[in-house]
Amino acid sequence: MTNNRTSIYPVINKRIVSTILSSSCVGVIGHENPDGDCISSTLAMKYMLEYLGKEVFIFNMGPFNKKEIQKYEPLFLKEVPSEFLKKNPLIIVVDCSTKDRPGQIFSAFDGLTKIVFDHHSTGESFTDKELQYIVPESVSTTLVIENLRKSLNIPLSKELAEYLYIGFATDTGFFHFINEKIGGETLRMVSEYVDAGVSPYIMYDRLHDGESLDFYKAAARIMERTKSEYDGKILYSYSNKGDELGSNASDLLYSQLLCVKDVKVVFFFKEKEDEVVCGMRSKNLSGIDIGQFAQSLGGGGHRYAAGATVKGSLDDVIRTVLAKASILLS
Repeated sequence: MTNNRTSIYPVINKRIVSTILSSSCVGVIGHENPDGDCISSTLAMKYMLEYLGKEVFIFNMGPFNKKEIQKYEPLFLKEVPSEFLKKNPLIIVVDCSTKDRPGQIFSAFDGLTKIVFDHHSTGESFTDKELQYIVPESVSTTLVIENLRKSLNIPLSKELAEYLYIGFATDTGFFHFINEKIGGETLRMVSEYVDAGVSPYIMYDRLHDGESLDFYKAAARIMERTKSEYDGKILYSYSNKGDELGSNASDLLYSQLLCVKDVKVVFFFKEKEDEVVCGMRSKNLSGIDIGQFAQSLGGGGHRYAAGATVKGSLDDVIRTVLAKASILLS
């Protein structure tokens, strides 16, 4: 049967392609506190640019908290070398919806030409519109970059396929956040990575193996704190400043609690010194755009996964967010 659906990925602007091809030195940067999609997007972009013969520098301020990306930290610069800036480099920004996401290091690139590749549904423009390739319907930034690979006619090696697959797998919770509207096209793209030698089974083990028993005990304590609001449609838990949590404990919390009957949204509140990091996830079938809700709190993210940092005490922030969350259920 022929698939007549229109692709969710627009044709890449010719100016983006020509700007990349005409640049001899390129810096690639993603957001602070990176995840799998951010780091694998950066590495995939580096691979493709070097294939084209470019001199490439990659930046990320970290911290590299997530276990699956820690081995890549030595590859990234946390400061900008003066010799790099002297080359009048092109800057490619990946997986960032706002100019503050890369952190303080980003100010060193003021005045330089920037291209943005992203898939977040919320954010603010911080470069020329013709130099943005943002596809909110895409499940990961790596699949946005996949379309650049095709536009540049870069062959798909196993190494490149693994980078592109990691972003897809981690941002979809290993296929969890794929709906029928985009699923066919998305899975056809990913099938090319498998054809190139990627093993989903091996990649799952590689990205999940090695957690300590203490990690699961800490996650169990967080799970035990879970409370229900709005007749079970919203579940939430929290961590205090003194809690020692593995970086992926909240991911485990979300994946389990989103399976609870009748739940639509899960919040996780992480207490800091004078603020609270509020992570949030909405269930696929809920129809709730949690990214828009996060934006109302000064944050942002995807339709089903987002976050915001809110000033105040843990108790006050929980009360405020839960009160505002009633609008999600109306």
